[in-house]
Amino acid sequence: MSAQQVEHDVRDELEFGLFDWVDAVPGLSPAEVYDARLRVLAEADQGGFTTYHLAEHHGTPLGLSPSPAVFLAAAARETRRIRLAPTTFIVPLYDPLRLVQEICMLDQLSHGRLDVGVGKGSSPIEAAMYGLGPADTAARFESSFPAIVEALETGRFRRPGPDGQTAEEVELHVPVYQRPHPPLWYPTSNAASVPRLGDEGYNVLFGFGFASPPLEAVREQSRVFFDHFRRSAARGGARYSLPGSPPRFGMLRHVVVAETDEAAVALARPAFEAHYESFTHLWRLHGSERFTGPADFGALVEGHKLFVGSPRTVAAQVARAREVGEINYFAGAFAWGSLDVETVLASVRLFRDEVVPAIRSAEQR
Repeated sequence: MSAQQVEHDVRDELEFGLFDWVDAVPGLSPAEVYDARLRVLAEADQGGFTTYHLAEHHGTPLGLSPSPAVFLAAAARETRRIRLAPTTFIVPLYDPLRLVQEICMLDQLSHGRLDVGVGKGSSPIEAAMYGLGPADTAARFESSFPAIVEALETGRFRRPGPDGQTAEEVELHVPVYQRPHPPLWYPTSNAASVPRLGDEGYNVLFGFGFASPPLEAVREQSRVFFDHFRRSAARGGARYSLPGSPPRFGMLRHVVVAETDEAAVALARPAFEAHYESFTHLWRLHGSERFTGPADFGALVEGHKLFVGSPRTVAAQVARAREVGEINYFAGAFAWGSLDVETVLASVRLFRDEVVPAIRSAEQR
């Protein structure tokens, strides 16, 4: 890795992405939700956004895309520019050979526009649907993921077995389009994982929207991440980073942009109530105390956990996140809850056409 990459400065130009759960929209069928999301993605493809992130969830209205690869295959044919990132593939829920082949197909279908997010899964309730406990998911990830990356890099899959033994190699007749592999992402809300992610050279989304830590905590972890990345890269580590592509350390926020602050709040408040119902569905169903209390929309806006307002207001919120959090990536969730597609499209356009230029102008001062 070059000295230039090792000395990467977090102050490099901020990149923008979109994050999506494809959560249920009251009154719409899944087919109608899919169609609406593809319209939003086609609009984002016009510019301003580098990457579309799609979550994987199971057994919940929070995630109507339990197979991200299927939705992103459709998205690959509806778009031409934006990168497509399952964020995440929950690795323990897949046979590793099957996942390798899906990744390769998506990379070919998108002509090299695939990013790959991976993780162990954030919901023990969802893992239990597959008969897995926390120890199982951790062990399956640690066993499977190195074999997945090796297969992407070499075009040959070796199934990991007990005691380090591997089964006979399987040749991949559909290799990845990008060499040595697509960019890798790892979302986390666990600060203890950040040093490892820096050492290994992942791109990172830290925190989950309205449940994220304060910006000061984001800044602390950004510094930890880049310190570990630089030191690892200097000694030839950062295994999962790509040449010429310094890693991104970013954050996620729900976003609604309208012509005025008042209009944005009027749109976002009821939509967030519907989204929060989906977000907490499994926790409430299983009697968990996590995310079971009512959300205070006003407090979340005041606390910069939801970015809601006019282009000027949202630009100031993003600029503050950039400055205080020391991030180089911002992912906005624009489609959620009961927001109708025309409202989402208008919000995306205002963000692209007014918020992003305002941030760019500030960066050049």
